[in-house]
Amino acid sequence: MTTESGATMRFLPLGLDIRGKICLVVGGGSVGTRKAMTLARAGATVTVVSPVVTAELAEQIRAGRIRWVEGQFRDEHVHGVFLAVAATDDEALNATVARAAGELGALVCDSSSAERSQVIFGAVLESDEATIAVFTDGRNPAQARRTRDRIAGFIAAERKV
Repeated sequence: MTTESGATMRFLPLGLDIRGKICLVVGGGSVGTRKAMTLARAGATVTVVSPVVTAELAEQIRAGRIRWVEGQFRDEHVHGVFLAVAATDDEALNATVARAAGELGALVCDSSSAERSQVIFGAVLESDEATIAVFTDGRNPAQARRTRDRIAGFIAAERKV
């Protein structure tokens, strides 16, 4: 597929039904929290592997919406996983997670490397009327978030009219 400029698009934006699918997030920091929360909102069965988690993630764990394996990642954590998300600030660990999950046939999202990913998360805007996801083909997630926020501003302005 090509973009307006004629460049080839690497990632196909699509909707994926993951209700009940087993998903693993390695990393309990801010990125891991965002990914785990997104997966849980979509109905996935989410396990987070991390020595520590954010307060927001801890709240979801206490509520039983997300499972936490406290500790370091081990290859056996990816057994039976549909989607594995490597979301640590350690690129070598993320690569290890991506390799282990890929070898077992799981879909992989490596937050530190689009090249090691088969799946990327768009910057999502959810409303009653629509769900909008903005992608930058894995090149600039911060730009995708800024664009999503601008779209949210346009929608809010339209509602006031």
